[in-house]
Amino acid sequence: MVAQRTQSDKQYHNNKAGFYIKESDVECENRQKIIQLHKNTPNQKKQPNSSPAEGPIEKLIRVKGLKAAIKALYAGIVKYTCEKEFSKADRLRDKLVEVAPLALTEIAKADEIIEQRKIAAMDLEKITPWKDLYSIFTTSESVAFYFALKDRVVKSNQPVFEQGSCDNRLYFILSGRLKLSYFDKEKRKKVTFAILKKGDITGIETFFSFSIHTTTLVATEESKISYLDKDAFQKILTDNPTIESKLYSYCKNKKQHCHIDNQKGLGRRAHKRYETSLRGHVQKIDKAGKPQKEISRMTIADISAGGLCYNTTNLKIGDAADLHKSDILITASYNKGTENKEFQRLARVVSVKFHPNGECCVHVQFKEQLSERKIFEIAQYTDVTAFV
Repeated sequence: MVAQRTQSDKQYHNNKAGFYIKESDVECENRQKIIQLHKNTPNQKKQPNSSPAEGPIEKLIRVKGLKAAIKALYAGIVKYTCEKEFSKADRLRDKLVEVAPLALTEIAKADEIIEQRKIAAMDLEKITPWKDLYSIFTTSESVAFYFALKDRVVKSNQPVFEQGSCDNRLYFILSGRLKLSYFDKEKRKKVTFAILKKGDITGIETFFSFSIHTTTLVATEESKISYLDKDAFQKILTDNPTIESKLYSYCKNKKQHCHIDNQKGLGRRAHKRYETSLRGHVQKIDKAGKPQKEISRMTIADISAGGLCYNTTNLKIGDAADLHKSDILITASYNKGTENKEFQRLARVVSVKFHPNGECCVHVQFKEQLSERKIFEIAQYTDVTAFV
């Protein structure tokens, strides 16, 4: 509820976090108009001059003019920010931009008051575990990121995500203990390899790539977590495009901070991988099992008997989503002395990851393994520092 004014023009509020907020005057005559902005009125009789798709703001513009609508929208923004209904305030701000894009003063004031009151509403206890992340964000980025997060309580023995699933969420542990495990097909049992506590982050691989979870996360005691949904993240990138590279760099380093309980459980790759700069090309396989005409050039970053990882550029997000889990034909060549050698392998894409520099890495699994002899030959006659 909006507090009564004690001054005729302005007043300032101070909250427990120490932020000062300037509140603009809201005329009482606009209060009832504000309440109607988010109400549906399907049972009301249509006025003769109103259009079927006419909303309350459009009607206000038609009846009283654009200035009245701007005034009502701005008053609504003030009201909802006072009540910490920030999603409603954001929607009214977007509506203000839509109906009155030249009302620059009101739009700027609306942006300012929304940001100020969001800052005042931020819980410092939720920020503290990741203060080093917030320190690299700008103020507007911090606000956008904080309010894009959603909270969840996980009961003991309750899974957050499971191996083979894909939820496109980035998880921040606020309290409790959770274990990361995976199912070892050879041993036919689950292997726990990390315990997550307050300040840890997980879900990094699936959030920044098109891939499934290769692990299972289960709470060992009641835990509180915050998570960032991929759709919500894409929305805040519109106004804060540099968040992505900052968050990716932070998470990449944070991933190493898990508390490892079982060192033996870390060796998840069955075959040794060798770094390489081998060049080649990729063709998708259609439903009939035939290679498509379109050929993509790539550079193989590492290779093993069971699969490889290659780098490519200029891959659009839609193309990456289409490539994920598809079958492909990989062709590459290398020189063995004066002789040119070529190998081809049918493979399946298991992961597609975007890097902030615009490059994309694709992890694939061969339909049929390469022989160790062939891998050694490729490693020996290509630029492989790991082999040397």
